[in-house]
Amino acid sequence: MGALFLLIHIMNISPINVVKWLEENPNALKPPVSNKVLFSSKDFLVMLVAGPNNRTDFHYNETSEFFYQIKGEIFLDLQLNNNVERVSIKEGEMYLLEPCVEHRPVRPDGTIGIVIEKHRDANNVDALSWYCSNCNEQLYRENFTLQSIEKDLLPIIDHYSTHSELKICKKCGKHNG
Repeated sequence: MGALFLLIHIMNISPINVVKWLEENPNALKPPVSNKVLFSSKDFLVMLVAGPNNRTDFHYNETSEFFYQIKGEIFLDLQLNNNVERVSIKEGEMYLLEPCVEHRPVRPDGTIGIVIEKHRDANNVDALSWYCSNCNEQLYRENFTLQSIEKDLLPIIDHYSTHSELKICKKCGKHNG
């Protein structure tokens, strides 16, 4: 990333051409999370997100999230009333996720979208949770205070993925690989 782009990014003094940015930064959006913060103000984070993502966790945060799908169709799995409900967000569609709804974005290869989130303060709780694919029992949850959306999730995802004992459901016994 060039110094000029970094200066523009920090100062938010110029629009970003998303198509050109993607051409110039082909390796910036990598699994498991596949996101990049394009703008950050005192109130909002604006992220470019792409598929594929390799996430099996559900994200919880206490603020709304706005989704706009530029290319392709994604799915947003929601934990509602002890069930997973799937929302489809097609190319050109937008969706507003209410606060405090655990959600898992499922982004197939080649998809591109924008997600806008409100900045959290020290009192806001974020969490990542994993659920049994057989009975939907919660397997593991870790709360955290979000400081960097590009950095804070990966250590938690790595912790879960490297501890096989966390993947065994205490309710039905299934090993969730």
